[in-house]
Amino acid sequence: MGQMVNRASRDKIPINLSKQEIQTYIKRFQIIDVDRKGYVSINDIRRSLKNYGEEVTGEQLHEILKEIDTNMNGQVELDEYLQMMSAVKSGHVAYSRFARMAEMEEEHHEKEVLQKKVTVERSGGGL
Repeated sequence: MGQMVNRASRDKIPINLSKQEIQTYIKRFQIIDVDRKGYVSINDIRRSLKNYGEEVTGEQLHEILKEIDTNMNGQVELDEYLQMMSAVKSGHVAYSRFARMAEMEEEHHEKEVLQKKVTVERSGGGL
């Protein structure tokens, strides 16, 4: 499955996303790239999956990386992620484990932000 994603992305499917979709995907990408390196490494993928109790083998991690890493440098850059999401949207790619992981990370991040906000409001603190 991962190689089909990578092949579709390598075929240079144009990025056909709205501004709002691009903003959403950039936000998801940045949540995974916690160190703000500008790319997502295999360790970022491992950490993200571990947050959800998923233990994956090194081989599985490399498969997830291969499905999106079109320039084969061992990292996922933002443009690769956006191109893959455009391929998913257009139907050229049916499913991406990386895309699902990014979506789950965003949901988790939103819950954490909301929890922090509720805690401050209940304590009467804040600005």
